[in-house]
Amino acid sequence: MIMPEANGFGEKFTQLQLYVQDMLHGPTPTPINVAMANSTPSSPTFFGLVAVLDDPVRTGPSLDAEIVGRAQGMIVFASIAETSIHMTFDLVFTGGEYNGSTLNVQGRNPYLRDYREISIVGGTGGFRLARGHIGVNTVSINSTSGDAFFHYNITVLHY
Repeated sequence: MIMPEANGFGEKFTQLQLYVQDMLHGPTPTPINVAMANSTPSSPTFFGLVAVLDDPVRTGPSLDAEIVGRAQGMIVFASIAETSIHMTFDLVFTGGEYNGSTLNVQGRNPYLRDYREISIVGGTGGFRLARGHIGVNTVSINSTSGDAFFHYNITVLHY
């Protein structure tokens, strides 16, 4: 993590390097499918599938890395043409310097691409009035289980 840097207006610039762990199988899967259209099972892009998520947010891309928060919210497979999800979720910090704070995240994630960006549209606590973006890269996907780690390069302005 990089410490915040204040500008002349009291606004801070913070960069964070975090990893979101997506566990599709096992005793406690972190995304759960909650709805789908009748046509979703035959769609190559899963169009119409809706899931909720509660993914661990870690300091590194391994099961041994410290959990500093949760990514909690909803994803919707929202494209007929490309495997892409619309994400609306909160990064809820449960440890470290930003314990109790949140970042509100929303945007399109064409997750089969090497790099994608998602918008930060708000925040609370240490991230009050946040705005910014998250650069996302897939670190690893287990071809058997589908479990994955995603690198979140977070750039945020806040008060």
